[in-house]
Amino acid sequence: MKFHLISLGCSKNTADSEKIANRFVAAGWQWVSAPASANLLLINTCGFINDAKEESLRTIMDAIALKNTANAMKTAVFGCLVKRYHAEIAQQIPEIDYLYEFLTDSELDFLIGSGNTATATPDYSQSWRFFTPPHTGILKIAEGCSNRCSYCAIPGIRGAFYSFPESEILDEARRLAASGAREISVVAQDITRYGTDNGGACTLPGLVTRLAEIDGIDWIRLHYMHPRGLTTALLDNLYSIKKVLPYFDIPFQHISDRILGAMNRHTSPDHIKKLITHIRSTYPEAAIRTTFIVGFPGEKKKDFDDLVGFIEEYPLDRVGAFMYSPEEGTEASLMHPQVSKATKQARLDQLMTLQQLILEERNLRLVGQTQQIIVDEIIEGKARGRTQADAYEVDNTTTIDNPGKIRPGDIVKVKITAADAYDFKAELIK
Repeated sequence: MKFHLISLGCSKNTADSEKIANRFVAAGWQWVSAPASANLLLINTCGFINDAKEESLRTIMDAIALKNTANAMKTAVFGCLVKRYHAEIAQQIPEIDYLYEFLTDSELDFLIGSGNTATATPDYSQSWRFFTPPHTGILKIAEGCSNRCSYCAIPGIRGAFYSFPESEILDEARRLAASGAREISVVAQDITRYGTDNGGACTLPGLVTRLAEIDGIDWIRLHYMHPRGLTTALLDNLYSIKKVLPYFDIPFQHISDRILGAMNRHTSPDHIKKLITHIRSTYPEAAIRTTFIVGFPGEKKKDFDDLVGFIEEYPLDRVGAFMYSPEEGTEASLMHPQVSKATKQARLDQLMTLQQLILEERNLRLVGQTQQIIVDEIIEGKARGRTQADAYEVDNTTTIDNPGKIRPGDIVKVKITAADAYDFKAELIK
């Protein structure tokens, strides 16, 4: 039997999808790259914000249309969108064959068994990778979130934060390394909470120390460090660990003290600025990635001007910005006044135009410098890869015109020869 899985949304979903696909292949199913060729088409949905919900619904409807032309195909839909709107989806899209919130072991065993395979027992003596190149892997260390930001639906979708057992995380990391992963991205809704759900202090440094001891892993990239639980001491504990890249992924979301309070972020402008100042003074090669929300309910022109002034005074290396999206069941959706869509769009455009100028200026500083690159692919005689400051499918890419005999997964030294806001060109240092 043949299957295909479409994974939507964040990297946490990608990690879940990889494990699900592994279970199918271990039980004798065959992965096919073309959805139309599948006997079972699975969709792991996202329901975080409105754009993500619309993408999930479009993907479901495309699958239903495909199913109508392939009589043997069945569809299985699950994930965050289903968790939020199970009853509505079941009523309005009855053509879906299997509709689940999050796949339990028994539900997954049922789907696997529907193909009459020989066994539904997972066999991890091998490792299969379908959603990332073999040389980079996503390692999910926790589920849920307990920060309760006023705009965020994740606690209602995924539940309260809980840490995965360290032994399971290390086993998964070893499987990723055995399958070729030289770079590991450590992800959760907030990795700084790791271990705190057991009543103690954050145990992330100990976990990352043990990850760094695994043979084959050369780069460890840490994602999603909520500033609420982030101290300079924790930063130093983490980034003193060998193999941890100087990549600081800290979602600030805003800089106005009033808006941060309304967002229930449990941080302050002074704390955010202290973190940035410490990173810049302690880690000269640091790349700081963050996200901002514009147009949050009650955001005044002064609040937005404070944000613009902040990124001018504290230039950041990688920025994602989003218009506020009111989500059912969140405190912020009931707040007033809501900012008009036109104002949100204008503020987003202004912020990202400024950030593009800042990013290009910062990238141009690297021209002539030596950087380490991990190679992602070879296309038409050119190599495409990423610096230590760039996460897979998120940040900038680097193109090497004359790559010689290097291959995907190689970590090589290059000299940056050109740069713009989003890409680099480089030549190989032999």
